[in-house]
Amino acid sequence: MRSTTLSLLSILPLMGRALAGTCQAKSGSASATGTGVIGVAAVATDGGASAVSATTEAPSASASASVPGPADAPAPIGPDTTYVPPGEQSTVITSGDSSAPASASASASAPVASSSAAAGGNTTSSSSGSSNPDDPTISYGSHPTFELKQPDKEECGCGYKVSGLDDIWMPFKFQFNFSDIGDAGPFSGPDDLKEYGWRINQGHHVGGPSSNGSEYDAATGTTTEVPIYQCLGDPSSLSVQGGELVMTVKGGQTPSGSMQCPELIHDNATLYGVFQADIQFSDVPGTCQAFWLNHTIADKYSDELDLEVLGGAINSPNENQPIAGLWSTNWATDEDPSQPLLLNHTTGLGEQKKEPTPFPNDPTTSFNSYVIAWVPGEYSPRYYNGQEIMSPSQYNAIHPQEATLNNWSNNNKWWSGEVPQTDSVMKVRSVLFYYRTEEVQTLPAGCKAEDVCTV
Repeated sequence: MRSTTLSLLSILPLMGRALAGTCQAKSGSASATGTGVIGVAAVATDGGASAVSATTEAPSASASASVPGPADAPAPIGPDTTYVPPGEQSTVITSGDSSAPASASASASAPVASSSAAAGGNTTSSSSGSSNPDDPTISYGSHPTFELKQPDKEECGCGYKVSGLDDIWMPFKFQFNFSDIGDAGPFSGPDDLKEYGWRINQGHHVGGPSSNGSEYDAATGTTTEVPIYQCLGDPSSLSVQGGELVMTVKGGQTPSGSMQCPELIHDNATLYGVFQADIQFSDVPGTCQAFWLNHTIADKYSDELDLEVLGGAINSPNENQPIAGLWSTNWATDEDPSQPLLLNHTTGLGEQKKEPTPFPNDPTTSFNSYVIAWVPGEYSPRYYNGQEIMSPSQYNAIHPQEATLNNWSNNNKWWSGEVPQTDSVMKVRSVLFYYRTEEVQTLPAGCKAEDVCTV
């Protein structure tokens, strides 16, 4: 990305992360295709064998709390994925290959889409939005509370209707509890979690752009150039311990263009969906921690939907971050991604477009539920422990996106903060996604409304 020089006055209005976007270069990402099976997790592949799938078992624990507040022992998302031990295979029906081996079983009776799901990191066409005329209109305050549930029946071959959002229809489900795989890692490569539907960033850009800002010293009347660095994906910064994904930015790194940070990506491109993660953040100063949706063609599109916190400015402000809380940001859809510092974006609502939502509890001492409800239209709400937060009503994403988790620093004191001096550890317990792909936007032939599961 081209180096850009900004004055401090021009940097501060970009607190919604223009200097430190979670946007990630995808040029080196492994391409992936998905299954056409409706009602189960879309399966990421490397163009050959399916990597993972899921059964639709009986409903289990509710996935999110109904009110904000401490969650000392919240119920984890119930088990809904069955894994086959290494060396064993089952068959999952996919479009284009009726016998692709998978590492987990899937419902073979589910209808098959007419084309394969959009490739994660390898999407070749752009979308201008949903093609489903039955989609509801969601606006700020129309759904102030939200609970993402497990299906009301075992067989969900015709997809799901999300009851908390006016029964909007989603064909696919992906659920993952990190406790299911036991302790693992630190990891060593991008495919170490591929069989479970994940891709680990190795050696590619994580977080904000590497560029320069400038700081004006009013006392001396001088302007000093301030270097802003970047993180590169490091598999060894991720592990699974005690049933939790541990994402560590190692403390004491020397600021440079090759700092090491963790990033984990759901290995399927989506086009609308409801994405939930149970996360415990770190308040160690010096990193931006994010759960977000990222465009799949980083050199062509710029839209993304973010939920982020800044270590050291989560519960209370600090010297460089005068506002603490949970940042909810949208980025413009079709601007030049090679100019990240110039991209339009918006955070929050109304008079508070540049402000985060204050936390009602301390999210660094417990796990809490974070939801991005990406729906067609102008507004995609976000939820914290089931309560709607200030969410942008501008720049809603329209291109395929991948759900992503990361923890990073670029030594930019106006956003991530200067690199942490001690380890910053972000933890994730589970995720639950209901979503569409670019090809599957409407109920398939052979399915009736009464066949759809309610979640």
